Amino acid sequence: MLYLFYIILAFLPSIIWLGFYLRKDKHPEPNSVVLQIFIWGMLISPLALLMELLLIFIINPGMGLSEIFSNASGLDVFRAALIATFVPATVEEYLKYRIVRSKIINNPEFDEPLDIMLYLIIAALGFAAIENLLVLSKIPLMPLNDAVTTMTVRFLGATLLHALASGIIGYFLALGIFYTKKRKTFIALGLLLAISFHACYNYFITMAGQTGNLIYLLLVILLLIVMAMMVSKSFIKLKKQLSICK
Repeated sequence: MLYLFYIILAFLPSIIWLGFYLRKDKHPEPNSVVLQIFIWGMLISPLALLMELLLIFIINPGMGLSEIFSNASGLDVFRAALIATFVPATVEEYLKYRIVRSKIINNPEFDEPLDIMLYLIIAALGFAAIENLLVLSKIPLMPLNDAVTTMTVRFLGATLLHALASGIIGYFLALGIFYTKKRKTFIALGLLLAISFHACYNYFITMAGQTGNLIYLLLVILLLIVMAMMVSKSFIKLKKQLSICK
């Protein structure tokens, strides 16, 4: 029974944000498609972890992720930052983008460019749910109070970060549908922005844990606020664009 509660607790942040973002769509997507994309997001999470570990091994063989910063000095600091921030950010944002592009673009249920932004957020929330589950499933299980605190922090942090970063990619992918001649440029820009934001978040969180400096936590909060504003404005812009087209 305790394990079931921890599973529910791990999924709760994603479910809450899912409900929040689904309300932004005036023309609700079929529940079957929403569930499908959410599950695909879950499935690519373990794949992302394996790819990240492989890339980390290639770049820095023989050293675990937790040892990177503690052993870094001089020029190795750059490589440490690359491994701990850009590798996970690049792998995760690209996989979320690819799964939605392959499963949704040619789907008959996809009838509005705004939908692509929403589906990327849905995939990201499925992805984050498995990340949360992996955090809580460490043996031995963390105390219940610690588990609730951890998921509250991840609700406001990592889970939201995944949704916002994918939302940014979704906005630029939607623009590529409106402006087909610039599609590749828009997709590249969206991925670059999402990966950069995600990498900055990883760096600030890592440094906050390493140094205990509250400035890094303030930077995390500021980063998430900026991203949330960008995603909110992107939804508004796409709705206006859709109204003009109609």
